[in-house]
Formats: sequence, C-alpha cells, structure tokens
Amino acid sequence: MKWANSLKMIGWRAIASFVAALFIAGWLSSLAGGFAAVTNAQPELMREDKRTANNSMGDHYLMLVNTALAEKLKPEMLVQFDQSPYDALAVAFSWNYDTKPAPAVVDIDAHIAGWKKITKKDIWPWVYLNRIVAVDDAQKNPYTTGPYFHQIQGADLEDKTGARSAFLQVWANSLAAARDSHVPGIVCDVEFYNNYKEYNPAELARQLGKTTEQTEQLLRELGARMADAAAAQYPDATLWFLFTGLGIPQEGRAGAQPYLMSPAYVAMGLLEEIQKKHFRLKVLSGGEAGLGYCEPTLRHFQQQIKERAAGFAPYLQKYNGILELGGTMTLWQDQDGRKSICPDSDAATVEDLEPYLQLLLRTYRYNWIYGSGDQGYYAFNHNYAPRFDATIRKAKSGAMQTPVQ
Repeated sequence: MKWANSLKMIGWRAIASFVAALFIAGWLSSLAGGFAAVTNAQPELMREDKRTANNSMGDHYLMLVNTALAEKLKPEMLVQFDQSPYDALAVAFSWNYDTKPAPAVVDIDAHIAGWKKITKKDIWPWVYLNRIVAVDDAQKNPYTTGPYFHQIQGADLEDKTGARSAFLQVWANSLAAARDSHVPGIVCDVEFYNNYKEYNPAELARQLGKTTEQTEQLLRELGARMADAAAAQYPDATLWFLFTGLGIPQEGRAGAQPYLMSPAYVAMGLLEEIQKKHFRLKVLSGGEAGLGYCEPTLRHFQQQIKERAAGFAPYLQKYNGILELGGTMTLWQDQDGRKSICPDSDAATVEDLEPYLQLLLRTYRYNWIYGSGDQGYYAFNHNYAPRFDATIRKAKSGAMQTPVQ
C-alpha cells in the first residue's frame, strides 16, 4: 500500500476507531452477564521460550490495538481477551484528544495490577503525540473544538502553552508504570490527528513561523527529550511506535523535493539520542505507515514488505541494535467488514486472511493487529472473538514452524 493510501487509512482511524471503542464499551457493559466466567477456554499457543531480561518478548509477539481506553475496560472484557492468542493489549490511560493532567503513576499501576488478576496478557500503556498538535478546523473534528488545542500554533515544540510538558509527563509516567508492572515497554502513536497537513514539515514550519530546518531541529529535540525521559524512567524499555515515518519519503508539490513526514524527525532525534548516550532502549517501527493495514492480494503484500525493507535499510544500518521493524495488519469478519477498510482485497472473510497473517508473523518478530468494530471485529465479545482467535492461532502455529525471516 502506497503512503497516500496509508495516510488516508490513518486519518480514517482517527475518528472511526474512537467512536467504535466507545460504542463497544457501552454495548459490552450492557451484556456483562453474557461474559460471566468462561471455563472452557481453548489452550493458548505458548510463546517462544527464548526470553531473557533484555528480550522479554521472545521471537514471536502479537499485540492487539483496538482503541482500548482504561476508563472503559471492564473485567468481563479482559476475561474474554485472556482466552485469545495475543500476547498483549495496548491501553490508553490518556487518549489522543485528552487535555487533562497526566495520569499519576500510582493510578496506572493500580489499574494494571487489578487487570493482572484477570489476565496474564501484557498491558502496554499507549501514549499519543497529538497532545502537542494544533487544530486544522477544516477537518471539522468534533474532539478539537475547545480552547486547549486552539491555543497551540503549529505544534507546541517550544512548550509555549505547556502542551509539550504535559505530553512528556504522560510519556514519563507511562514508562514508569510499564517498569513497575514488568511490561516490556509502551506504545507510542505519533499520528497528527488534529492536523494532517502538518505531516509536511514545510507546512508545520509555516504555522510556527520558522524555517523548515529550524522546525526539523525542534522535532529532533523533542525526540531527544523523549529518549532522555525514557532512559531515566525505564532504561530497558521497548518503545513500540505504531509508525515512525522513516523510510517513506513523500512526494512534494510539483517541482518540490520529496520530504520525510514531521514525526520522522521526532523518531530520528530519539534514535540519535539513544545512540549518542548508549542507552539500552529499543525502538520498534510498527508499520501503520509503510505497510498499512491491508493489501489487495498476497503478492501485493509481499511486494510491499520488500519495498518497506528497502526504504528502511539505511536507518536499520545506521541505528543497528536499536531500531527494528515490526509489522501490522487488520482483520475483518466478512465482506461487509472488508468494505469499510479494504474493499479491493481478495480476502472475503477473516479465514481468508490467514495466509496474510502467517506471512506477517514469519516476516517480523513483533506485530500488532488493528481491531475495529467497523470491520466486525469485537475482540472482547464472546460472540465474535473466537472466530478471529481461531484464525490467529492457525497463523501463529504455521509461522512458528518457520524462523522469522
């Protein structure tokens, strides 16, 4: 999938996934009786045994990302999720349009400790960079109508409104809680939900009243601050970015040079700081941009994996031992679910997606699946989840027979 399509898909997730999450949470809570303790859970595929203090994720690790919000998670949801073949769930303690103070470490710790009594899965705190991004009112986003985001010019890279400090506090507290909870790390979402035009550094620079070079440097400095905070809070953390923007140059306007999107400079600043100061932090680039969520055919998917590897090769060489590619895709129940996200796919049902998923798991050690009710995938609902779980188990079983490429 070319980046233009990936960008469209990322933007679609900005509204649809959050609305779906709220709908799912409310609906499932009304069906709590249907989620009473399930005693006949299928045995879960065992994770690889290749685990050490610095490699707690083994060689096969699968995370669900479905806009799970801490305040909406209920015990019956986790009872169901605990039966799944996933290793982990990303949970937002401060969502992408949040303007409240950062959640306290003790509160995050308490949430995860309570959930650990229900599920053995890892719960990764999920952090959003969108906290610092100004609003593009042309997007008509209902979550950005208040004063908080409107006071920001471009992006709060110099902490003029305090948004940068607020973001870094969420970042640091999430890392501290991940450390306390013995989770491998945190998930970082650098999507500019508020203003997609600012993915172009030249546009962001215009909004800031800076040169493009000055803006790129400010983005790098933010990444360096993130690395320093991560090393201070959780020296051995894995920083799982849903995407970094590296390796995917964008086409500029007619006559303009291709450019890297703004979040890529944040990622570079972070990686450079890790390298310069010899931090033990690890960074995963998750593939939301570069791979996207789906391809029309398995052959297209194979080609996209090759193109992504070529684009990332210089960065993987430069940041060897720090940066690694992870993978992603989405699943849908049937043709109706397919229409909402990937209408040209040759896979009509979740069962038809099994070869795609197996290829993904054979290619990358660390992968995440985007689950959305818009595609008929309700991972916390016992009426829907088992069908998806069966396909994932089959794909994992096949992939584990072959070393990761």
